[in-house]
Amino acid sequence: MSAVGKMPLTKIEISEGRRRKLYLVSREAGHAVSTLLEGFRGRSEEGQDGWIDVSALYPDLKDPVKRAATVFHGIRLRHGLTQKEMGKKLGLHQTDVSKIEKGERRIGRNLAVRIGKALGIDYRRFL
Repeated sequence: MSAVGKMPLTKIEISEGRRRKLYLVSREAGHAVSTLLEGFRGRSEEGQDGWIDVSALYPDLKDPVKRAATVFHGIRLRHGLTQKEMGKKLGLHQTDVSKIEKGERRIGRNLAVRIGKALGIDYRRFL
């Protein structure tokens, strides 16, 4: 026997340029997201409320080594890959992928080209 119940949901909308994503989450999850974002309130260059400076979220973007690591990590997540799956695509071990994401291993030109070919992106993002 199964039971069906109603749970109040909160709508969260995230816009990036023209793209918009809508999420329906529990009230508790919505409150958690709201609490998390409270610390990131900021202003855009135009002075509009609600914009967050990317350096507030990713301070490592100013460091060239860590910038490549952050970009690598973000691209892996965007493609929905685990570290092990990413390593397999690139001919690397999972620990190497982890070291790259932590900024402990640099991405050289040859590896950048392999990443670009494997994921269909411009390899110069990592240089």
